[in-house]
Amino acid sequence: MARKFSQISVEIIETLALVGIFAIAAQSPNFWIQLSRNLQRKNKYLRDNCSQADLGRMLSYLKRTQMVVLKEKDGKFTVELSEKGKKKIQQITIDDLKSKKPKDWDGLWRVVIFDIPERQKYGRAALRGKIKDLGFYQLQKSVWVFPYDCEKEIELLANFFEIYNFVNFIEAKRINDDEKLKKYFGVGVF
Repeated sequence: MARKFSQISVEIIETLALVGIFAIAAQSPNFWIQLSRNLQRKNKYLRDNCSQADLGRMLSYLKRTQMVVLKEKDGKFTVELSEKGKKKIQQITIDDLKSKKPKDWDGLWRVVIFDIPERQKYGRAALRGKIKDLGFYQLQKSVWVFPYDCEKEIELLANFFEIYNFVNFIEAKRINDDEKLKKYFGVGVF
């Protein structure tokens, strides 16, 4: 049951991130029911897998843990992600990050270089771990290579881990003796 509620919370947070704000008349006696219905209309997982009671409990939990905020303004209640909820959606995005591999390689190498100070070792370790997960090849200690476009993903990671100023992204046509790289990635080899 805990896994189901965890998935429900992720779906609610993602839906609120996409939709922005839900507004419902403040005098509505069935605020939580209306909000649950609106969420189910916007999200297939919630529609197919959650009762309104489940949604109500999860919304109450998200409000208690300050992931969402409920405000009254101009005769309407609004529900939106809090700053804590916005950070959670970034974390979900980072956790789900995958590299896109097009059918054909464009012949460019993407090189990520970083020199991150010791005071930000958590960010350095997290970046290194994530680029390993994405399938990068370690050319040198803090030099990683990938054959496909990944600049947005690297920028997202660097911003999320607050190390953007210490990370460089390079696109290169050639790397000396790149036959080993081509074989590793299975590109440009016929």
